[in-house]
Amino acid sequence: MSSVITCIIIDDENSSRATLRGFLENYCTEVSVVGEASSAEEGISLIKEMNPHLIFLDIELPLGSGFDLLEACKLSNFEVVFTTAHDQYALQAIKVCALDYLLKPISVADLKAAVEKVAQKKKQASEPETPSPQIGAFVENISNFNKQLSKIVLPTLDGFLVVQTREIIRCEAEKNYTHFILEDKRRILVSKTLKEFEEQLHDMDFIRVHQSHLINAFHVQKYIKGSGGYVKMSDDSIIEVSRRKKEFLMDRFLS
Repeated sequence: MSSVITCIIIDDENSSRATLRGFLENYCTEVSVVGEASSAEEGISLIKEMNPHLIFLDIELPLGSGFDLLEACKLSNFEVVFTTAHDQYALQAIKVCALDYLLKPISVADLKAAVEKVAQKKKQASEPETPSPQIGAFVENISNFNKQLSKIVLPTLDGFLVVQTREIIRCEAEKNYTHFILEDKRRILVSKTLKEFEEQLHDMDFIRVHQSHLINAFHVQKYIKGSGGYVKMSDDSIIEVSRRKKEFLMDRFLS
């Protein structure tokens, strides 16, 4: 197996690409830059054409983010090192999935350490054609998080309230009304049925587990077995799962 690591730099800033390329040429001679791209679209085409061992990927790109690129290329076989100046959640997700990142402005020491990790992985790889499981996990985590960034408008008696869906722990039916229970312990009563909100929140990772309960999967802490069972939410509430809804819950967490 060749010791050369082929790489692509994907960043919308010419100066950032030039700086990184210069660092790699001067301090990481085992790396060969085989292409550069300034957008997610260009990057996807270049990855398919060059099949690199490694990509240096900026998170914010024009016409699609670095996450969109990974979603399109998640079955490809390459290592990824993110380059970014911010986006704290993304850095947390990157760490959780054991991927590497470099904070801008990039230091030579951090770059050399990242390249060394890639070189070690390449040397130890027994199945070089296998896509990285970390990248697949990262794409899924980011996708789920992006759903939680959505907002919902709740009509109230004196106007309306805009709430991030991530703040909603659960929704509870009361006849033609719905109670929204939020992270900050607020309980908002809205004059719409739970059925209406089930349809509105379905794609935001909310699960109807009972005739009276719609829960946010983001806030589920524990499942307790039973006929249908129960779920413990982040506010310590225990919500009954109906027998016929149990399968939906299991599919969401175990499939």
